[in-house]
Amino acid sequence: MTGQIPDTVIWKKKKYDLPGYEGEENDVELFDPKIFGLSPQVMHTACYRGFYCTYKIVRNVLYLDILCVNDGHDTYPTINGIDVSPGRYDAYEYLHLNLPIQYSGLLRIGADFHSEKYIHMGFQKPSAYGIVWDLELSDGKIVGKKDISEKVKDIEGRYHDNYYQYELIDSINDAFKRDMNLR
Repeated sequence: MTGQIPDTVIWKKKKYDLPGYEGEENDVELFDPKIFGLSPQVMHTACYRGFYCTYKIVRNVLYLDILCVNDGHDTYPTINGIDVSPGRYDAYEYLHLNLPIQYSGLLRIGADFHSEKYIHMGFQKPSAYGIVWDLELSDGKIVGKKDISEKVKDIEGRYHDNYYQYELIDSINDAFKRDMNLR
């Protein structure tokens, strides 16, 4: 297995990875391709979900901007007036979707990834980033934000440093979580 392609968020003209969000532990997705009739299938070892997203925040509103997906039935419907185009890795891309995402809860976004803290399994954790923000959203609108970078410095690299001390199955399961646990 390998590290997974993260969803990303463009906020204030800067690209952030999305290592966690509220609801993940209850199988809530920020965007669910199945709503549009897509049936995501494994794209490759770095994308077991079969899709990944780029979101953007414009005037404090969350939008889905890009969807890269591998549909198991090779059926790609028009989404928000946008047709699919060939993408990378035998997948297809929807570009410039501008689809509002009506999410309520916290998003944890990170930038300044420290490559020496990379885990070759699942999604990277906040402790691998130098810049980390928690964004609070209500119906897709930012209603609060908090820079937690200093707090994350206290645990910098801890997940990476302790990863191989866990039981193998526990390590694998934890690596694929994108919850709000600060690790």
